[in-house]
Amino acid sequence: MSVKLRAHAEIWIFFIIVLFFLIRLFIINHLELAPDEAYYWYWSKHLDLSYSDHPPMVAYIMAVFTALGGDTEFFVRLGGLVCSAVALIFLYQTSITLFPANTFLAWELLFLFNITLLFPAGCIIQTPDTPMLLFWTAALYCGSRIITEESPRWWYLWGAALGFGLLSKYTMLLIVPCMFLFFLLSPEHRHWLKKKEPYLALLIALVIFSPVILWNWQHHWASFAYQLQQGFNPKKREILQVVLKVLEYLGGQAGVITPFLFIAFVIYSTKGTIMAIRRGIPEYLYLALLSWPILLFFGLSTALGKVAEANWPAPAYIAGFLLMCHVFHEHFRARGGHRKFFHAGIGFALIVNVVIHIHLINPFIPLPPNLDPTAQFCGWRELGGKINAYIHDNPRRDGYFLLSEKGTTVAEAVFYTGNRFTGIDFARPERYIFLKDIKGLRGKDAVILLHNQSEDAVRQYHPYFEAFARIGVTACIFRHEKIDASVIQLVSGKAYRGNWIPFR
Repeated sequence: MSVKLRAHAEIWIFFIIVLFFLIRLFIINHLELAPDEAYYWYWSKHLDLSYSDHPPMVAYIMAVFTALGGDTEFFVRLGGLVCSAVALIFLYQTSITLFPANTFLAWELLFLFNITLLFPAGCIIQTPDTPMLLFWTAALYCGSRIITEESPRWWYLWGAALGFGLLSKYTMLLIVPCMFLFFLLSPEHRHWLKKKEPYLALLIALVIFSPVILWNWQHHWASFAYQLQQGFNPKKREILQVVLKVLEYLGGQAGVITPFLFIAFVIYSTKGTIMAIRRGIPEYLYLALLSWPILLFFGLSTALGKVAEANWPAPAYIAGFLLMCHVFHEHFRARGGHRKFFHAGIGFALIVNVVIHIHLINPFIPLPPNLDPTAQFCGWRELGGKINAYIHDNPRRDGYFLLSEKGTTVAEAVFYTGNRFTGIDFARPERYIFLKDIKGLRGKDAVILLHNQSEDAVRQYHPYFEAFARIGVTACIFRHEKIDASVIQLVSGKAYRGNWIPFR
């Protein structure tokens, strides 16, 4: 490709990426909060050093942006969109640092990330993954400067990126063995292991992460224990079960990356890894060791325990896609078959991405409504309105609070009632340690939100209230069909006795 054509292509890529972000700005204002987003937003109203599920960074970011613009879907999500945009800048700089002769490669890399399903999902739906991926790309960039410039100061910035990444999500810890494995296996960079800077960088990260350690120490290591049980709970399985679980894991990865790009990633990044070993290419080795060990780690955890959710190995593709793109451009682009396959993968991913963006705005894909992931954004505003209407018609001097057997549901109710009430989950009280003292709820009535429609669901709350009154049932009607998971029984619990003992 000539210099002039590359310049035109780079301009087009820039405008396409800007267009994608403008569409996402509209989408984050258009969609109601997903259940997990509402739960993290609830954290942001009760800031703490950490939480039982994850470290606190996502709550801090939401707190900053909602303080600026209010508790709306747009400002709950805006911080995550900003994090994603900054991550692209770090990714661009990493590509330029490692492969300065090919600036077009950096632009193509940004384009590819924007047409996967994983990256746009992180732009729109705010979870701990979004800030963690920002700090992962920052650490990847700092590492690229370490191996190309040999400057000690980049180690300290790498340590800071690691620390803030750990404040976002524990997955960030995986970058440490990957990074040190690179310095162990790269002869020309092995000297760093004998210097103080890598270990001072780890100390910086530990200091930044220390509030989460303190919180866990104060709360019986609740968050660490939860994550170990969530992701690493080995189970005895037959060989066939292990194979099926691994295939399920690979299918999930192909889904979020899009199938053809995932195949291209496997082919070209594997080739790059082999070349790194045989030819001693440090840039390839660096990218390979910050990619494949993460994918293999979650593949192993899937084989031994619970199937890794599709977003868990996301950091692997940050370095892995850069490796894939450079290997393709340098060694396969001239081959007609490879070029057609790669471009077909890009075209397919782009079409799927555009379709998904349109579907989020105006659902049209002919999926059964109960199987459509878009349904999770439906019905919460109506739920909040129904709760507010009931409380308005039945005022109580002592007031109300919200109660559910599902924490994300009660968080949605708190958000869509205008953050007027305290919400809590009696079934998983450890998730609500951030509420601190709930003695003030004594004497209040509760609006109880139950996904279980049986009488037994209400009976479990009998010891805590004087009486009960049925309010009704609410459900999300999505594409003219009732969504089963959204059916919620509303019950009023009268005069809370204050005898529930939370946070044991």
